[in-house]
Amino acid sequence: METSPPETSRPKRRLPPMNWFGLVAGALMLLLPFLGPWWRATVGTGAMDIALSPFDYSISLLGQSISSTLVGYFLLAAKLSVIIGGVLMIAGSVGPKRWWGRRLVRFGAMKVFWMVIGLIALLLLGAFFLESILPNLMSGMVEGGTMQFNVPYVEGVATSTIQMGDAATITAPITASLTEIFWVAILVAALGIAARIYHRRLVKPEKPK
Repeated sequence: METSPPETSRPKRRLPPMNWFGLVAGALMLLLPFLGPWWRATVGTGAMDIALSPFDYSISLLGQSISSTLVGYFLLAAKLSVIIGGVLMIAGSVGPKRWWGRRLVRFGAMKVFWMVIGLIALLLLGAFFLESILPNLMSGMVEGGTMQFNVPYVEGVATSTIQMGDAATITAPITASLTEIFWVAILVAALGIAARIYHRRLVKPEKPK
């Protein structure tokens, strides 16, 4: 009776180590500049509409669009920076143990985080300027005129008043809110930080047994 040779188990192929946090963060960084504004504000009933993100902006005053070529160039540079950072994040995450892997991940990991911080700082400084500094500058321009701005800090609803002497009083509600895209940016920033931390574990030399 013939006996068949014992079957030899083939070694299972393992996926090469990858920084999965970096892969997801890099892919989202490629999309983020095209998803839309992170913050919106409306003054009155369509008197002024503002939409902001680190990559684009839109300001409409009484139906007329306001733009700046110089600001547009800065925002284009920010957009290209994040796109390049996303590509490099993906490349560094695919080859984490290569000598260049850590450098590529570090280049892109914190870009969105600092953009989130920068936008929040800009909104806070802008609200402080409108509430505390601008009224003192503008109130003396009209005899007997006063100006009081109550501006939401990042999010909320407030009412501002402009007194034009005895002639007229203008009152306008101001509404500001963060959009869903801002929270996507928060997710991307968190993934970038996680990718940077996890990458250190991937490239950490193993202790000899």
